[in-house]
Amino acid sequence: MLPAAIFSVAMVAYPVVRTVSLSLHNGNLARPRQMNDFVGLTHYQNLLADENFWHALVIMLVYAAFVTVIAYAVGLASALLLNQRNTFTRISRTLLTLPWAVPGVVAGFVFVWMFDASFGISNYLLMQAQVITEPILWLLRPTSALVVVILAAVWKTIPFNMLTHLAGLQSVPAELREAARVDGANAWQEFRHIVWPALGNVRVVAILITTLHSFREFGQIYVITGGGPARATETLSVQIYTESFGYFRFGYASAIGIVLLVISLIFTVATVRTQRTSFF
Repeated sequence: MLPAAIFSVAMVAYPVVRTVSLSLHNGNLARPRQMNDFVGLTHYQNLLADENFWHALVIMLVYAAFVTVIAYAVGLASALLLNQRNTFTRISRTLLTLPWAVPGVVAGFVFVWMFDASFGISNYLLMQAQVITEPILWLLRPTSALVVVILAAVWKTIPFNMLTHLAGLQSVPAELREAARVDGANAWQEFRHIVWPALGNVRVVAILITTLHSFREFGQIYVITGGGPARATETLSVQIYTESFGYFRFGYASAIGIVLLVISLIFTVATVRTQRTSFF
């Protein structure tokens, strides 16, 4: 395994080291003569005073929290409902898995059309149901734009949570559940004391991967809103792109990337440490 391990570490280590190095240099294409000038921790100091950075950090945390909680809850509920062997559940599993196969950019365009102020089906259905009297400018208002990108991410992420929990449910010994029913346990007690503890490892993996994916999500958000309006949907990933290819400040963008990496590592370690801790 040593050759494969060395190759994997090299593939990960070099980009990280290169990014750290770039974050310590000027890295500004607008000033090519000063591109490689060493600036130390200047970029990181500027981050602390940058209101846009803190705003993007808050947006990212809010976005990741809502996506993870909603996708996890719906995915778990779907897995519980579909943990049976019949034709209906097999068809339902296939249909619910389809969003996971749709590329993020394509899903982004679908949600742009769905929530278009003039021709979107969302406004049409709400007006037909007489919930609203005039179209809602979904993608032009800060709060509603954030809601749309969250819904798009939830729609895309539910299948992963459903499949992981469905696999976990298949591994729960049927004898334990049958014994609980014989002892008079109701559905909630069976879930609380048998199913939920058995899903411990699956739960950690699902939450960890869903949250980390939300931290780094870029394409879908950029297609739907481009980080707007008024930076209302600009996460750290979107800000990294904007700083890099909008303002050509690769050093500053690299510093943001390192901060995002540190946040992801801290969350990963904290989540793994709670692997054996019940959430109830």
